[in-house]
Amino acid sequence: MSYLRPTLPLRTHPTQSTSALLPFARPQTIRSNFGTAAVPDAVWPHPVHTSSRLTDRKSIFLAHASVLSQPAALPQFIEHLHTIPRLNTKRATHCMYAYRAAGVAGQSDGGEGGSGDRLERLLRLNGCEDVVVVVWRWYGGVKLGADRWKRISGAAREALDAGGFLVKREAGQSRKGKKKR
Repeated sequence: MSYLRPTLPLRTHPTQSTSALLPFARPQTIRSNFGTAAVPDAVWPHPVHTSSRLTDRKSIFLAHASVLSQPAALPQFIEHLHTIPRLNTKRATHCMYAYRAAGVAGQSDGGEGGSGDRLERLLRLNGCEDVVVVVWRWYGGVKLGADRWKRISGAAREALDAGGFLVKREAGQSRKGKKKR
């Protein structure tokens, strides 16, 4: 005689009752570019594009970019990134971000002086609209000096490019500004 386990409904959404949960039941998970997160599908409605991890002298840089239709949704996006377990964002020493949404631009340097301005400038010069980019830094104990700006911008540019937010210039089309002599 074989033992049959009773079939009980599994919890798939936080609003459902938890009284019928089996001890091995897990909430429904979604996949991002970096891993899985045990959060419902409705937390962040847009895809999140991730850069690769950049490591320089023990410091690690990682960037995320996504659509941001209005600035009021920014805390929800950052909270969504905090819920992805493999990111370990709670231990990051710096969280820098910039956004351009609904004609409004904003930024925060997250303790890395001047980095928010640099990210906002990157969005403005590349014609990005309705977008947010967040760069995380885990400090490795070695000061990077001016190289940190290259790593922050490089990670942000990679995430924006992965999401298709960067405007591709055609051959012969140059940037606005001073010409080289």
